[in-house]
Amino acid sequence: MKATAIAHPMQGLVKYHGLKNWDLRIPYHDSISVNLEALWTKTTVEFGDFGGDSIVINKVKRSGRVLDRTLSVINQIRKLADIEDDVRVVSENSLGFGEYKGLGFSSSAGAALATAAFKAARLDKKYGWDLKMISRIARRLAGSACRSVTGEYSRWYAGNSDVTSYAEKIATARDLDMAIVVVPLGDEVSTETAHKDVESSAFFDARLKSAQKRVEQMQKAILARDFERVGELSEMDSLELHSVTMTGENKLIFFRSESITVIREVMKMRKEGIPVYFSMQTGPSVFLDTLPERADEVQQRIHKLGLKTLVSKIGKEARIKI
Repeated sequence: MKATAIAHPMQGLVKYHGLKNWDLRIPYHDSISVNLEALWTKTTVEFGDFGGDSIVINKVKRSGRVLDRTLSVINQIRKLADIEDDVRVVSENSLGFGEYKGLGFSSSAGAALATAAFKAARLDKKYGWDLKMISRIARRLAGSACRSVTGEYSRWYAGNSDVTSYAEKIATARDLDMAIVVVPLGDEVSTETAHKDVESSAFFDARLKSAQKRVEQMQKAILARDFERVGELSEMDSLELHSVTMTGENKLIFFRSESITVIREVMKMRKEGIPVYFSMQTGPSVFLDTLPERADEVQQRIHKLGLKTLVSKIGKEARIKI
């Protein structure tokens, strides 16, 4: 009863913020994301008699909140498979653990964990290879993990229950191809803190209405292969997300000086005719979405600012590593 899975983190094109059900991690509105091939989490899950549960991430044994969130997924797997075995989880991330913020690694962590555990517990024999079901299980570790499970362009339907809150793929790289230049930056504030604080913003209700409307606009733009419209919507969503984050009770500011510098450079590039748009999640890291043939040019412009980057294609769904 052992399996290994690989999953890719996602970039939120229309981001969720805040949860109306913390136990099931159900958000207030739908959201849309795209996976990044260049970044990944690889996780091995094994059930057996080990004298207790354990999780090791990048060769370091974890406890506390990390273990609790891991077991929220594993316990659901145990329930579905009707097993009581101990679990051993070994995981590694392409960029380390907690080194950067806003890159969506909790999404790939949850996706890889749920996918590997589903296979290790032999639930595919009982339910078939059901990505919708796996997305619901992954959601229990991190909401965005459900979209990492289904991959490429995915939509998370918020729903109101465990059954109705799930992700599904809405488009592939063949529908709209793009390259993502990632500028990874670090921060000490957790995404969990931001999700809890955001409800205290005076603009939170307005955000819920505009975000749900933007989801429909984004899906339409993706399916119409309208790269420019996708970029415009993602930029607006990013700015709106950070505006409500900054106006919560604790005034959480994720922008770093480097984040602003990158955004200004993106605006400068666009004035010069380079098709590139910025996107940010709940962290200072910046995603630059551009056309594949312009990725090298965009990357070189950011390198001239003295910042690290990596370039990614669109990533697929979570999968079992043979």
